[in-house]
Amino acid sequence: MTEIETAKMSERGQIIIPKEVRDYIGAGESTIFTIMPLDRETIIMKKLDKMKVIQEFRSIRTRVKEKLTQKEINQEIGEVRKSR
Repeated sequence: MTEIETAKMSERGQIIIPKEVRDYIGAGESTIFTIMPLDRETIIMKKLDKMKVIQEFRSIRTRVKEKLTQKEINQEIGEVRKSR
């Protein structure tokens, strides 16, 4: 895919990704994207791979040596809230 495609925003802020682009990236009806502005003229959209994210979180969880109890988690949350 080397062609530049265009899209127009609707009154509700919706943008339709052209079919050729959707087909190229393998995006279906329920595909989730992350969106980040670089500046006032440029945004980045990245297709979110839910299974990859889940695997990354599982990997992080297995590397955590010290697991916190629910009580310890609640104490940490309380301390952060107090410091604000």
